[in-house]
Amino acid sequence: MTDFLFYLGALSLGGGLVGLILMATGLLTRSRYAARWRCWGWLLLCLRLAIPLPFSFPNVQVHAPIQLHSPSLERPSELPFTAGRPFQEAVPSPVSPTGSSNEENPSSSTSSSQNTPEPEPETKPTIYVSQIVTAVWLLVAAGILIWNLIAHLRLRRFLKRWADPVRDATILPLYNAMGDQLELDRRPRLMTCPGLAAPMLAGLLHPVLLLPEQPLAPKELEYALLHELTHYRRRDIWLKALALWVRAVHWFNPLVWLMARAIEQDTELSCDEAVLRRLPPEEHAAYGKTILSAVERLKARS
Repeated sequence: MTDFLFYLGALSLGGGLVGLILMATGLLTRSRYAARWRCWGWLLLCLRLAIPLPFSFPNVQVHAPIQLHSPSLERPSELPFTAGRPFQEAVPSPVSPTGSSNEENPSSSTSSSQNTPEPEPETKPTIYVSQIVTAVWLLVAAGILIWNLIAHLRLRRFLKRWADPVRDATILPLYNAMGDQLELDRRPRLMTCPGLAAPMLAGLLHPVLLLPEQPLAPKELEYALLHELTHYRRRDIWLKALALWVRAVHWFNPLVWLMARAIEQDTELSCDEAVLRRLPPEEHAAYGKTILSAVERLKARS
């Protein structure tokens, strides 16, 4: 148990330091290296931190074959033989009823008393500090995961009750055109949600693209759909879910919490870079203004 805790701490510390290097690389070389390469680095790091177990194979020892000898089948090399007399088996000496044999050989009673096992003292179960620390780690990690699972289930229940499929004749053709542009064979359901400040993609196994009830400008709607469908195409929501799992496993490490925020920022930057590569240069400024206005609306609601 203690070895596992030491390994978990070393793994968490090493992963946090690698995360700091990736964050520093993003700050120092933002204009030279795209955020998508940092996302690949975050993915590899999260995969390593997700399972806090050493990846090593046990030592395989090869033992020599055991040879079994049967005394009854072996032929003795020497047999007791006296000249002119046949071999005679040794006959045990008779034991007198007075017990003289026991007196003549006192070592037999001593050896029998020595072979008698003594009763072992009863040991009470003890609780070690490593067991307490492991139990606290498991409880907090399970609490974080359960809290996020409850939030996800509440969102699903809210969407099932209040969200409605989009049936607008002007939005559906634009949505299909964006999906064709990204070459998507499968697309998330398009629904409207009350109280939503900006479009968002929700759901891990069955993702849904949510639009606010307030109508958006045509160009703003086009950029929003392209942005969220790019998230869906890149499967960024899986990377965010993996980062959430890593944050729950390494909850005691503040560097991992900073790493989760950096992953969130880099996935958004990488998605924006992918969208800008598909848009003409004259629309880059308009797309940037759309993203900034969506961020301001989200901050105003929070």
